Formats: sequence, C-alpha cells, structure tokens
Amino acid sequence: MSWKKAHIDHMIGATKKWLDPENPHLQEAISKTASEGLFSLQDVYHQLSVLRGNVENGDIQEWVKRAELSNEQNAKVRKVLCLHAGNLPLVGFQTALGVILSGADYYGKVSRKDPYLLSSFLEEIQRSDPEQKISYSRDLNSFEDLKADKVVFAGSEESVSDVKAEIKRLKAAKQGAEYIIRTAKFSIAYLDEWNADVRQDLTEAMLRYGGKGCRSVAVVVAPFGLDEVREELKQAINSYWKQNPQYQKPTSDLKYQYAYNEGIQQNQLWLNDFLIQESEELPDTDFTVNWVNGGKDTVRDLRISFGQMVQSVYTCEEVIEGIDTEPLSSAQSPPLYWKPDGVDVIKAVVG
Repeated sequence: MSWKKAHIDHMIGATKKWLDPENPHLQEAISKTASEGLFSLQDVYHQLSVLRGNVENGDIQEWVKRAELSNEQNAKVRKVLCLHAGNLPLVGFQTALGVILSGADYYGKVSRKDPYLLSSFLEEIQRSDPEQKISYSRDLNSFEDLKADKVVFAGSEESVSDVKAEIKRLKAAKQGAEYIIRTAKFSIAYLDEWNADVRQDLTEAMLRYGGKGCRSVAVVVAPFGLDEVREELKQAINSYWKQNPQYQKPTSDLKYQYAYNEGIQQNQLWLNDFLIQESEELPDTDFTVNWVNGGKDTVRDLRISFGQMVQSVYTCEEVIEGIDTEPLSSAQSPPLYWKPDGVDVIKAVVG
C-alpha cells in the first residue's frame, strides 16, 4: 500500500474515532470546556456536528485531491509550527488536520482560550499512530530551538510583528522559514432576496459564536433598507437566541454606539446585546453588524475598501463578477477544504 493511501485512510479513521459522540476523551474535553466557561455547549456541539458531516461527506478525500497530495508531493520530514487562535471552539482544527495530512511533523501552540478540544484531537492521532510526530503546548517557549521549516499563524494583524520577533528569539523557526499568516476578521453577505430561508441563514451567519469568527457576517449589503425587514429580522434573531443564547456579552461600548446612533438619528436595530446599524463604515465593534443599502457594485467597492480584513463574501445564489463567493447557507458550516485567507493549508505546507 502506498504512503498516501495508508496515511489518508488512517487519518480518516482516527478523525472519525475522535468525533464519535461516545468517545470518552472528547466528552471529557467538552466537559472541561463548558465547566470553565470557555464556550457555550451549543457552539461546541454545532462545530462538532459540522465536522462530523464534513468527514462523512468525504471532505478529507476531496481536500487531498484538490491539494494534489501524492506519494511524491508531500511535506514528509518537514517541521511545521502552528500558532492557533482560540476565538471559536476548534477554530484551529482545519489547520492542524491539514498539516498532519500533508505528512509534515506537527508542532502546535494551542490557545489558552481553547485548550481542551483541539488537544483531544491531537491526542487521538498520537494514540492511533505513534509514528506521526505530534507535539503541542500552550506555551510558545516549549518550541525553543525547534527551527521549524514553516510557521502557520492565525490571529490579529497587530500581533504579527511581535509573534515573529518572539519566534526569532526562541529560534522556533529556522532562518528564512516561510510564514503563512491568517488575519482576516469578518465576512460580507449580499442579499438579493428576502424570505424565510434567507432570514434563517443570515441570522446563523451573524450570530453563531457571537459573530466573532472571520466567517461571521459583519456587513450586510442589500437592495432594501434595514427598516423594510426590521420586524421579521428581529423575530428571527429572538427565535435563534431561544435555541442558542448569546454566551458572551458586549462591553459598554455597544451601548455608547447605540446612544450615539439615537442622537444622530441613525437607523438601527437594537437588541440589548447585539446591534445592527445602517453604516458603510468598517465594522470594528464586537456584536455589531453594519447594514448597507446597495447592490453588486457596492459589494465590490466595500470588498476593495476593507481589503484583507474580509474573509468571505456570501450570496444567496447570485454571482458577483470579479469576486469569489460562497453560499450564505454555508457561512458557519464550511467544507474542510475551504481556504482561509484564500490559502489551502496543505498546498502551502507542501509547496
């Protein structure tokens, strides 16, 4: 049996075993995550459900095919250091899986904000294949003198220079190592229609994880104003929150923004712990979505204006010439092979 087939078959089997709802190691990780108040159980279960669907749908095989991974084209004997974000449950899973699938030796700095879930996956891989190099820690100092060939970093753009300096100080990456940086912050939705399905998809895209993911919609562009859909949208949000209560609460900045909008008579939908406002400005306040009255040209202009801060552009079905789009319905349930910041992690590690 070829290396590729044996490796991929093993990874699929180990991932399925980890995702098994009866897996005691996963259940322990979920329990610790909930007991320490890191994430809501609804969000954790949503993420795990999406991943189970991905694996059952053959996403691992499809990803390997798209990345053109082969016996000759792989990252074996290469050291890859991953610095994972922790803003969402298992947000680092795709990166970790991709690096291990590539054949590389995986070294991961696990976020203190999500220390148990991703670790339980890495431990499952270790148990199922002791020959696969897996090393992880919550402390970057653990990778002193590692001299990694490549570094995958997910986090804020503001912290990139400090992280690079610390890696250099520790000699965690070799001189001239390639850095694969991911810093996108939010996504845009373009609505060319309004119906029950669109309301449901938009609500999920805006509110899942408190809107804190890079795939979360923070800007909505539509040829109709917020006033025209206000009551239906409010009902959809309240219905969503009954099943998925907002786990984290905003700071007082959100009330200040609401009060400011009231003062200047800015159209808005105030939901106590979430704010939707008509604005073309950069969405830089948590728990806020900016609603823009416009069409496809407006989407193009905003996409250019916001630049690398934008992760994805979603539509109902509409094609926007010159822009890669994704279905709004998949905003919070992407396939495993989606490309954060336009980069396929397997190809990036192998290349």
